[in-house]
Amino acid sequence: MSACRRFEDEGLLRLEQGLPLDDHFSTCPDCLAERAAYERLRDAIATAGDGIEPPPGWQAGVWSAIEKRQAARRRWHGWWLLVPAAAAVLLAILLLRPPVRPVAQLALAVEIEAGAGPVRRGGEAHPGDRLRLRATIGEVSNAELRVYRNDRALVLRCSTGPPCRTGDGTLEADFVLPAIGSYQSLLVTSDRPLPEAGAGLDADVAAALAAGARTTLGEEIEAR
Repeated sequence: MSACRRFEDEGLLRLEQGLPLDDHFSTCPDCLAERAAYERLRDAIATAGDGIEPPPGWQAGVWSAIEKRQAARRRWHGWWLLVPAAAAVLLAILLLRPPVRPVAQLALAVEIEAGAGPVRRGGEAHPGDRLRLRATIGEVSNAELRVYRNDRALVLRCSTGPPCRTGDGTLEADFVLPAIGSYQSLLVTSDRPLPEAGAGLDADVAAALAAGARTTLGEEIEAR
């Protein structure tokens, strides 16, 4: 049995024109699958970059590409067109959009301040020493600094409020080591809201990545 093509031939155009779809499109498995693919690709385009607009006249180019594909399919009875029309539309939009500005290089630097003494680098410290965290975040919408003790206890979490400080594409915080143990700093950034934290380092990193966030580990510090 050949696949139903009504979503490509009719449904997509009606959606773009703001017209309702009839009952066929809510019961046909082929049309439901193609509409789901269209929605996923449309959402991916929407999150490709904030404030980016397609160039003037892009609609004409998109519909011209669709008409050419449909004409070719009619000539060859549709057997060789493997890409659904919905994907063709969104691919054309991608090609016509201006390039997205690159994401700033993320970095997380960790320094140790021994009481009132000088700042020093290295992975060993003592209880009472102060960790100074400095993250490069660029223009990302949401960023958090976190510190985990022994990979389990979340002992620091901040973003725009104390002890975090923001400015000129950076996020900084100071943290006094309360006890002996291993301390792992983590930078979490995203253009979407960040997920909840507190389940431990591994679980929190997994949750952040699943939500589309980026994670950057700092140097692990041993307090002895």
